[in-house]
Amino acid sequence: MTDKDWPHLKAMFDEVAELPPAEREARIVAAGLGPEVLAELRSLLQHHDEATGGFLAEAASMEDEDAWLGRQLGAWRLVRLVGAGGMGRVYEAERADGSYEGRAAVKLLPGGRGAEWLARFEQERRVLARLQHPHIAQLMDAGMTPDGQPYFVMEFVDGQPLDAAARDLPVDARIGLMLQLCDAVAFAHRQLLVHRDLKPGNVLVTDLRPSRAGTHAVPQGDVAALGSGPAGAYVGRVKLLDFGIAKALDPGTASLDATQVHTPNYASPEQVRGEPVGTATDVYSLGVLLYLLLTGVRPTGRDATTPQEAARSVLEDEPTRPSRLSPDDVGDPQWQNRARTLQGDLDNIVLKALEKNAERRYASVDALAADLRAWLNGYPVNARAPTWGYRTAKLLQRNRLASGLAALSVAALLAGLGSTTWQAREARRAQALAEQRLAEFRHVTHDLVFGFGDSVEYLPGGQKIKLDLLRDTLAALERLLPTLGGDTALVADMAQVRVRMAEALMPGYPGSLDRPEEAIAHAKEAMSLVTQAWPTQKVDPVFATYASRAYNVMASAEQESGRLEEAATLTRQGLKLAEEAAALAAPGVDRLRLLGAIVASQFNLGLLLDDNGQGLGRPAEAMAAYRAAAVAVDEQLGMTDAIAAINATVRPEHTRFEAETGLTQAVIAGSMASSLARRGDYDGSAGVRRENIAHLRRVQPMHPEQQQFWSALASSLFVQAALQLQMNQPADALASMRESMDWNRRMQEKAPDNARLRSEREYRALTMGTALLETGAKAEARPWLVQARGYWAAEAAKAGNARNKRSLALTELRLARVDGDVAAQGAAAGRLQALSDAEPVDADNALAAAEAAYALADKPAACAAWVRAAKARPLPPQALNWRAELGC
Repeated sequence: MTDKDWPHLKAMFDEVAELPPAEREARIVAAGLGPEVLAELRSLLQHHDEATGGFLAEAASMEDEDAWLGRQLGAWRLVRLVGAGGMGRVYEAERADGSYEGRAAVKLLPGGRGAEWLARFEQERRVLARLQHPHIAQLMDAGMTPDGQPYFVMEFVDGQPLDAAARDLPVDARIGLMLQLCDAVAFAHRQLLVHRDLKPGNVLVTDLRPSRAGTHAVPQGDVAALGSGPAGAYVGRVKLLDFGIAKALDPGTASLDATQVHTPNYASPEQVRGEPVGTATDVYSLGVLLYLLLTGVRPTGRDATTPQEAARSVLEDEPTRPSRLSPDDVGDPQWQNRARTLQGDLDNIVLKALEKNAERRYASVDALAADLRAWLNGYPVNARAPTWGYRTAKLLQRNRLASGLAALSVAALLAGLGSTTWQAREARRAQALAEQRLAEFRHVTHDLVFGFGDSVEYLPGGQKIKLDLLRDTLAALERLLPTLGGDTALVADMAQVRVRMAEALMPGYPGSLDRPEEAIAHAKEAMSLVTQAWPTQKVDPVFATYASRAYNVMASAEQESGRLEEAATLTRQGLKLAEEAAALAAPGVDRLRLLGAIVASQFNLGLLLDDNGQGLGRPAEAMAAYRAAAVAVDEQLGMTDAIAAINATVRPEHTRFEAETGLTQAVIAGSMASSLARRGDYDGSAGVRRENIAHLRRVQPMHPEQQQFWSALASSLFVQAALQLQMNQPADALASMRESMDWNRRMQEKAPDNARLRSEREYRALTMGTALLETGAKAEARPWLVQARGYWAAEAAKAGNARNKRSLALTELRLARVDGDVAAQGAAAGRLQALSDAEPVDADNALAAAEAAYALADKPAACAAWVRAAKARPLPPQALNWRAELGC
């Protein structure tokens, strides 16, 4: 028997262990198991029968004969046998040293099963250790007995299976239980874990009771309120068990066979077909549980007597709309009353989760939960086509926030909130309603203001529309905050709005309205709000990302003012926040978002520290920051691969993200290459530049018509050509420039009136002409150099800085070389020498003066210029060759 047989064996054992002997034997025979698997199954069943009870059944009659009772495993003393079965025994335990007064459950696994059994134990231990969530049974300890039996110490869960617990609850309380379960499963998905075996026996409900407060709005620890009714409400706590068979998707984790572990009546179609599973698998199983919760029966296979019949039903039978079941179907004479509640939205939610095609299900467990919460609050749900009539009907049915939402007015919404908050001081029920309205207001803020604002940002006038929305939202939040006692979640929202406003106004940001004074005021206020909210809200990855951005946007303002040290300090502060939040975030979407903030902060810090003419001139520190940014990008890519592996619906988005991340990698690599070249590490720079271009070549075909990738390739190839000329590789430089200009040409064909593209072509003409000149193609070089002369003459006239003057003089020098005009060469050499004399520590000016002297065979002048350049940085190979020729 191999490791791959174990999932099938466990599923078969779960299916037949509690059946009468005759039916059990019939199912075993029908399963057609191999001899080794069959022998192991019969051994486990024999052990199960001897234990006289189910895995978690009461077993008091066995206590007198149990040799483990009273023994100590690690720090835990076994005090009572709770249950036993072929998969092991479960004991109630207590801490022997008295340091923990609560109960624990020790799961003692059968020993003596070899390396594969121990490997499964170690995998289950790792999986459980990651799942720290109020609705998941917690791992407290693990170890091995002296004779080699593995054991887990788990949180003791004394509850009812989900379906039994919900039997007498109203519909809204049943939905409340499902929402707790959804939260637990969604959390596991964010850990890159898929449960794969969601069923009532793996979901226990504890502390279920009517709420004394008579309201659903006040949670009590992790004993959460259920439902939406203010009277007769319930509280209870869901606990999800049995993550030992979860599919672990971390790179390098050896998980069990992902296609076989399931219970047929609760399995998804792809599980039954033996296909790979993902988050959509758990969404389907949650749909089965939701159907069971609401109706008391399963959606398929209700008459199945064998696993094969259940599997066939999952694949072929369409579920009946829950509200259309008859009292006979559900065995409940009062069914019609509940059926009317299910009709419409709940029907649609259940059936969407149960789509046989995974792509038509909810894209995530969070999306399913969002629809259930919308139903509880009387809002439209996504499971139904959002027609105008439907949305209007929902709005008229709901008296909460009707006037505010009808007008889509933040100000009107705030008026209702303020009124309700005042009433909350008079009565607890009003306070509950205020809190619910606050949640709805935050929903509008995030979905309407943030989502719509981002979508119109790049449309004509869109940035102003976005800014107006943000300004109205900020005013509403500021008026609301005092009525809710400084709620830190609201403070965090205010910080996000301030950051967005600062970015919309700060010069240098995409689409900026260029109002720096206002931008700085918003950025400063954002940082103050971040400080207030951070201790309690840093676990929110969205807020933490904006917190980091607040410091980065303020750093941008300091940089623009020339205060580079202050800018670097602010950037480090933003980086520290992102790193602190990332350390708290689970692998998955939350950490992915924060990695983006880390990448941005590290890259910005590198630019501030670099010796690029606009930084602090600390290239070694800059390189460390660039490398840290590159490492974070690599982690982003690895994490998106894992997310896409378990959620097919995000794969198109994953492709887009992979391409955009490729651009980020290219930008980082380009900055690293330039920094290395300025430090004289030309070989290192060339290697990084090749990686830069390789990244772009890999991602560009993913979006063949998006010009941002064309532009990035054109720019990177141009910079590579300039480096290749310095390295005395003119043929390679010419190849790079031809490709760069070809990308530019293709972009100009798409946008013939684009002035930026024409300017880029003229800017790069000097390097193109130089590459042609150095390869001997003087005739072809001339028109390029003429074009370059016109461009640099215009630039020098606009801004007479050293760079523009040097580029114009170099262009005239090389054009004179093409024409054989010695006088013109001499005139250009004179101007370049004057530039170098004016800034003797500038390596670029010295190298340009040396090139002009070399062209005129002026050895003393050339040698002196190279000496001057070498004091600033190591000479490039081309200059070394020329110096050797002259014998300097």
